[in-house]
Amino acid sequence: MDVRRLCVGWGNLSRRFLPILALGVIAVFPAADARGHAHHASKVRFAEHSPAAFDAARREGKPVFLLVSAVWCYWCKYFEQQVLADVEVSKYLNQHYLSVFVDYDRRPDLVRKYVRGLPMIVLFGPDGRVRQSFAGVLKKEDFLGVVRSVITSPPLAADARPVAPPDPAPVTLETYQRLREGMVRFIAEHLDPVHGGFGTGDKHPQPRLLAYLLELHETTGDHRYLIAVEKSLAGILGALYDRVDGGFFRYAEGREWRQPHYEKLLHLNAALAAVLGEAHRVTRNPRYREAADATIAYLLRNLHDATGGGFYSSQSADPVYYRLSLQERRAARRPPVNRDKVAAWNAEAAIALLELGQSSGRKDLRDVALGTLEFIRGHLVGERGVFHLYEHRTGRRYGEGQLDANAWAALAFLEGYRVARVAAYRQAAERVLGFAMAELFDTGRGAFGEDKASPPPLDANGVMADALLRAGRLGGRADYLDSARRVLATFYGAAHALLVENEDATVRVTEAVYYLRAYAQVVGNTQRDEQRR
Repeated sequence: MDVRRLCVGWGNLSRRFLPILALGVIAVFPAADARGHAHHASKVRFAEHSPAAFDAARREGKPVFLLVSAVWCYWCKYFEQQVLADVEVSKYLNQHYLSVFVDYDRRPDLVRKYVRGLPMIVLFGPDGRVRQSFAGVLKKEDFLGVVRSVITSPPLAADARPVAPPDPAPVTLETYQRLREGMVRFIAEHLDPVHGGFGTGDKHPQPRLLAYLLELHETTGDHRYLIAVEKSLAGILGALYDRVDGGFFRYAEGREWRQPHYEKLLHLNAALAAVLGEAHRVTRNPRYREAADATIAYLLRNLHDATGGGFYSSQSADPVYYRLSLQERRAARRPPVNRDKVAAWNAEAAIALLELGQSSGRKDLRDVALGTLEFIRGHLVGERGVFHLYEHRTGRRYGEGQLDANAWAALAFLEGYRVARVAAYRQAAERVLGFAMAELFDTGRGAFGEDKASPPPLDANGVMADALLRAGRLGGRADYLDSARRVLATFYGAAHALLVENEDATVRVTEAVYYLRAYAQVVGNTQRDEQRR
């Protein structure tokens, strides 16, 4: 059985199932508060991801069924309620597999390692080697066929020799120009001139990329960057913008932005609001300002915790609700909000609000941003860096030592210090960076990561390099500046390949944005130093 024929990908999920049945699933279970996944109540007996779980599978001679799911993901709920809840399916998994559950919002390290879409399923043999993996939803019969076949299937073939990472490249103006030329080539090859956005498949809003293109337009005067931004914003505003409640949906199926996926995520909305604010400053297009203001209003009304500080992480997808008119929505229950607070997403939101507050002169946005930094500083910074997540219901903290949380928090604290000159933010950034340098930086390969057995991530290393450069210049820390340059040298090959060689880079290109920003800082400072001489 070829799982590739059975697997339903992100772009065609909704076309493989009866639309009426699918749309009815979420509406049956409305709630005011989405408290994360209640997988402990599932008919499938799930264990948390841990070495002990895989050790138990090895002792018992059982394969492992690993499910990555998100509380805000419509198709994850569909899969859990329509497939895993089936008696035959749950009985088979409980008898023949050891099942492991991963909450997407709580384990960014495992998301980087395994996830290509949601829900994500990885099937391991008892020896811990991957036998099969796929993203999307299968019908009950097809799913049972796959899990039964894995019992007897061999492990996936591994490369005889692991691919060695490219050698570090010197950080020079010449290498930066190659990277920027790669970005120009990416835009020329991937910008959709008809529908906006990038690529010919599903369309994602990619606010970090759009913000970077606006920066390039400002610094170079090259209008190709601005054209790409305006084309993309036209598609985003036409397909993903919620004109009733405000805010943006996560992405849309198809080149034509045909069908939105209705979840709303904190960091995505905050970043889009900042991009729209900057696009309005550059173009004076009033539509951009109106959408930015409405998105900020959505965030403050629905995701901001005005009492405890910080922002909740997401509002779940509900296709039935979001197709209602304004009058109909007033009588309907809103989709549930996941009130857990993700450190990296809160840090991104704080950075976006500080930017918007400065550009618009809105002191209220500055105050909310600084309040968010206070929440992170008071509730998520610990002895071992920044905790990844704060559980709203219990006040418990989860996920020490995650690279994303530490990188984004350090950058947000430094931005807060730049804007407000509050010494506590600079001290918090130093504390976080001190932990990251001591515990997350691999001096052998010149990169940050939680797991030395896995490739270090380009995106989080770019954010960390940006933070190190800022902190290094602020405090005269040559060690920070040297470490940032090492990171940039280490990842040149990966960034160049992503921009120039990767034909499927339309979503992943965002991973290079903060790396390119940090690279530009180093090259620009070097040029200025040479001019002074």
